[in-house]
Amino acid sequence: MSLPETTEVLIVGAGPTGLACALTLYKEGCRDITIVDAVEHGQNSSRALAIHAATLEVLDSIGCARSLIEAGATHRTMKVWNIGDDHGATLADFGPLKSSTRYPFVLIIPQTITERVLGDHVQSIGIQVLRPFKVVGVQSDKHDKNHTSVFFEGGQTVKARYVIGCDGAKSAIRQAAGVDFKDPLEERSTTDHNLDQIVLGDVTYTKPLPRLFDDPLFMLSPTNLFLSVPFPYNEGDANRTYRVVCGVPPSSGPPPSQPGKAFLQDLVDNSGMNTVSSKVHGPSNVTINEVIWSSRFRTHSSIADTFFKRLEGDQGGAVIFIGDAAHIHPPAGGQGMNLGLRDAISLGPILAARLRSSSSDDSPLRSWADRRRQQGVTIIHLTKTILGLASVQNGGIVWMWNTVPLPILRSTVRSWSLWILAKSTWLQSQVAWRLSGLGNK
Repeated sequence: MSLPETTEVLIVGAGPTGLACALTLYKEGCRDITIVDAVEHGQNSSRALAIHAATLEVLDSIGCARSLIEAGATHRTMKVWNIGDDHGATLADFGPLKSSTRYPFVLIIPQTITERVLGDHVQSIGIQVLRPFKVVGVQSDKHDKNHTSVFFEGGQTVKARYVIGCDGAKSAIRQAAGVDFKDPLEERSTTDHNLDQIVLGDVTYTKPLPRLFDDPLFMLSPTNLFLSVPFPYNEGDANRTYRVVCGVPPSSGPPPSQPGKAFLQDLVDNSGMNTVSSKVHGPSNVTINEVIWSSRFRTHSSIADTFFKRLEGDQGGAVIFIGDAAHIHPPAGGQGMNLGLRDAISLGPILAARLRSSSSDDSPLRSWADRRRQQGVTIIHLTKTILGLASVQNGGIVWMWNTVPLPILRSTVRSWSLWILAKSTWLQSQVAWRLSGLGNK
């Protein structure tokens, strides 16, 4: 299909955030919506895996929660295991959230399935995603300053009243609009260098794993973090797939762009449990069988200076940023896609009301942008805190108020913390509350 010459709303990016944005706008009465994506279907590389309670609630408002739950697997707990002293605990117990939500669990569902479900809903309302159309520039329209001209690599131009950038961390829309993208908490980084670079892979194993691996499991070694998340399991599957995530120490150099079986197994051997180590020999030995997909990334955080901008003062063309185009952060706790979906679905009613109004007042959109940016900063702080707690090193020393050294190893503090967490169901429910997003919708 070809691009239209004009549209009321142009959504750039057809990942979960862009699709949810289209569904919300349609629900609110908007009909002139165009969605474009720079790549062919199925070539997007982002692989989010978790959907939390607050996100399921807003997805229910656009009729998608049930379909997603049916396609995924629900988990009421997340586990943590300290490899140093061979001790484990429940990290997060979502069960007590039942008094606050209909969704007292974390939904594990591959992003490819999330996109398929949302894409099916978008198709059902008659909207087609136009591919592959790559944006190369934006500016206020020469003949109508209240509209934005969006230029594409193939020479096409689309004029839109509102342009919504859902086109990822390297957003062409954000860059063309001249909006800065930096870490709001750079001076208060809580991570260490061992988690600056992370690899992830979707793998199968040579044998079924112990029941401990049936829920998301954080494994803490003296100098690293290893995460295992089970994919939804279908009867008849020969092997269950697991997402594995692990830090790569700087001393090891940069990891390959697509880590292979040997590279991932080496990380498992050095940072995971003996249960899945190739160094342990015997009849019960389990190792990686196949790598289905893998990637690498750096654990940096950035947020756009503003989520809403007019290109030429108060009267220029309007651009809006949501999802990874607006904020990125470390993957701890599975927050990224959740925040983007809540950006999209919260934007719908406000933008739809603005489209129906003859007023030139942008204050509702600016207020929305300020709220969403603050919520993004909150998530960045949360994910940095989680990584900071996970990345304590065996030789590290505890500092009080960042100035007074205490004669206690940080690894000892971590062991104490896990012991307390194992005993406190209240703490487990509080961790679940923070991860659920119910306090930061």
